Amino acid sequence: MCTTHDVNNDTESDDPRGGYRLATDWPHYPAGMQFEMGSGVAVDDDGVIYLFTRDVEHWAAHPLAMKDKMGKSSISMFNRDGAYLGKWGQSDEHGFALGGHTIYIEKDAMFWTTDRDGHTVRKFDPAGNELLTLGEFGQWGDDEGHFNGPTAVAVQDDGSIVVADGYWNSRLVWFSPDGEFIRSVGRWGRGPGEFNTPHAITIDSQGRILVADLVGGDFHDYMTVPGQIAGYRRTPERAWRHRIQRLDPDGTYIDEWTHVMPLSLATYGSEIYASDKMSNLAILDDESGEVINRVDDIAIYIHQLAMDQHGDLYTASVYPEHAGEKRGVEGPSHRRWTREAID
Repeated sequence: MCTTHDVNNDTESDDPRGGYRLATDWPHYPAGMQFEMGSGVAVDDDGVIYLFTRDVEHWAAHPLAMKDKMGKSSISMFNRDGAYLGKWGQSDEHGFALGGHTIYIEKDAMFWTTDRDGHTVRKFDPAGNELLTLGEFGQWGDDEGHFNGPTAVAVQDDGSIVVADGYWNSRLVWFSPDGEFIRSVGRWGRGPGEFNTPHAITIDSQGRILVADLVGGDFHDYMTVPGQIAGYRRTPERAWRHRIQRLDPDGTYIDEWTHVMPLSLATYGSEIYASDKMSNLAILDDESGEVINRVDDIAIYIHQLAMDQHGDLYTASVYPEHAGEKRGVEGPSHRRWTREAID
């Protein structure tokens, strides 16, 4: 039977943002910088903030369609004050992705990127040298060597790599540290251990895997070609809800939380930072799921969130036009929120 923790926090703070204030002049984009939207954000141990931007949005994830509009994504570096530190690493004609989705810096300081439209997950050293590629660039599929819109990646304590193959597939895929396929877990559905759209994953303080499982299966179908999205994905049941599923390290279902509507997930200590209704942040106890704190209305979409050593929050937000805002440097694709005084 599906076990659901439906936890509600009835205590409302007088401050809907928990004391956080927006740094309105962050970041300071360099002259000539152009991009369409933010997609990912990460912070390293030195406090450098890495912004993963979709510089050119990609319209169809199949080689035959690439001639219509090529995608390109890049990674830029900034400090806490917003100063531009340059581009990160070496990239090819597509930048670091055809359709950048998320970026991560793991405990060993290695960088990982997910390329939704290029169907690859890539590992880099801190200098930006590519060490490993999972999936085949520009080729979608549902087997041991292909993804169909990968969304997130996490590395377990034993070095195993877990990929959320979540945009147009509905599974998690395990690989060895060297990139050898281990197993695939999940299929389309709303039962325990089944998924609609596993959009984000994180590993909590106990090694459990948390999955942000969104209702719907044909997200951004204009990015695809005929046959790429299975027909059954287009008719989700009306009663289905966004949820966070918790799995053990091997991918076995534990339980689920349905009191938040997650788009992104991150772990800091024993707390889970989960977007809620896209623009709000719910901070959850990773054992009970209880809402410890909230920081509301901090982004158009909290597509990815990162925290620095000062406790500042950084967000990457896709599709700002959905809230009537501009794309690129004039819009709110990247934000910094702090509890410290702002000059």
